[in-house]
Amino acid sequence: MDVLSGLLDGPRAHNAFLLRSLLEPPWGLRVADEAPLTLMAVVRGEAVVRLDTGERRHLVAGDVGIRCGREPYEVVDADATAPAIVIHPGQRCTTPDGIELHDVMSLGVRTWGNDPNGSTVLLTGTYHLDGEVSRRLLAALPPLLLVPHTADDRLVSLLSDEMGRDDPGQQTVLDRLL
Repeated sequence: MDVLSGLLDGPRAHNAFLLRSLLEPPWGLRVADEAPLTLMAVVRGEAVVRLDTGERRHLVAGDVGIRCGREPYEVVDADATAPAIVIHPGQRCTTPDGIELHDVMSLGVRTWGNDPNGSTVLLTGTYHLDGEVSRRLLAALPPLLLVPHTADDRLVSLLSDEMGRDDPGQQTVLDRLL
């Protein structure tokens, strides 16, 4: 087995947190959940991912953003938008001044947001425990990575469809797709 195959063979998602967000601008999230690895796929609309270091990536439909590291970051609809929602460890959601939002923002099975018909659809998958993802892979990734849209985005579409289902074994299906 070559070095790259060995590196990629180890990581497996187990009980990953997955969420489909339906959002209508203006929207902005401050993510402080301390997850070591997060994947964000834009199904519809666009988003800007901003690190506190000033690094940023603009994502459009079909793009996947990968955030590596436990430090907080922001995902917003546009550069000028300030976060109105804070995501804490355990996926607890509040306003910046601490008002709980979980019940207000819930839109169904693994679905959350400010508008059920939102012009932005963002899929998020996070790994919360270091043991779930190879430490070597985490060490090899930059803090923020963009995987641009390709003509073949069937995997993101399938993941989006499966996230709305609540069938027996669904978490395992989602873990494998992630």
